[in-house]
Amino acid sequence: MQKMFKENRVKRTLVAAAMLIGFGATAALAQMPPVGAPGAGEMGMHRPDPARMQVFFDKHMARLKTLLQLTSDQEGAWTAFKTAMMPPAAPPEMPKHEDLEKLTTPERIDRLHSLRVQHAQRMDAHEAAAKALYAALTPSQRKVFDLETLEFLSPQHRMGMQQPWMHRGEPHP
Repeated sequence: MQKMFKENRVKRTLVAAAMLIGFGATAALAQMPPVGAPGAGEMGMHRPDPARMQVFFDKHMARLKTLLQLTSDQEGAWTAFKTAMMPPAAPPEMPKHEDLEKLTTPERIDRLHSLRVQHAQRMDAHEAAAKALYAALTPSQRKVFDLETLEFLSPQHRMGMQQPWMHRGEPHP
């Protein structure tokens, strides 16, 4: 009797899980923009709006500068930092699947390697600028900088999950 009860419970759990997965997939598909619509990209992906990113960047930099209470001696380091951290006017273009299909495997590897090198160069510039600014800060300013920049190291931020409004055209909270 207990064995039959356990088997039924397992079956009910599997059916419930399958239903939840089905409902989740249906809800996700319902929220995807139609193919060819603005914001619809390959596999439902879309690119951030550069104008919104610039507005977010400007607000973030203004807030950080206010919190740091920089002196006139620190302005040069701040300007270099802000310039290095500026988002590109147009994000790097990822190769389309159709373009990659035309390449051989070694050519695809070289193309993707080139993109990784470009990304690493941008990150190196960011790191150098942040370290230069940090060196120009006082100990109390460094504490503020440490706290304010910590959130940008979180996995959620790196995956773009903390600023979904940058992608959807919603106002900043």
